[in-house]
Amino acid sequence: MTKFYGIATTQSGTSKVIKDFVSTDRLGAENEAKVHCKKEGLIFGYILPDKSMAKGGSPLTKNKKQRDLKAAKKR
Repeated sequence: MTKFYGIATTQSGTSKVIKDFVSTDRLGAENEAKVHCKKEGLIFGYILPDKSMAKGGSPLTKNKKQRDLKAAKKR
């Protein structure tokens, strides 16, 4: 289940983050963001997946380079 957040700009040019979409798919979240922007008078920018919800790789694959360097130093 992926969550998304959106970026919109105000009339004065400042950026604003839009969160808490009900949809878990990108197209639904984008449509919700566009409706929200229209209601609030914002200019829609783009949608991105929330990185805090993403799963990382296994520790064996993430740290392989460090383990290889450490093993090479021991030899």
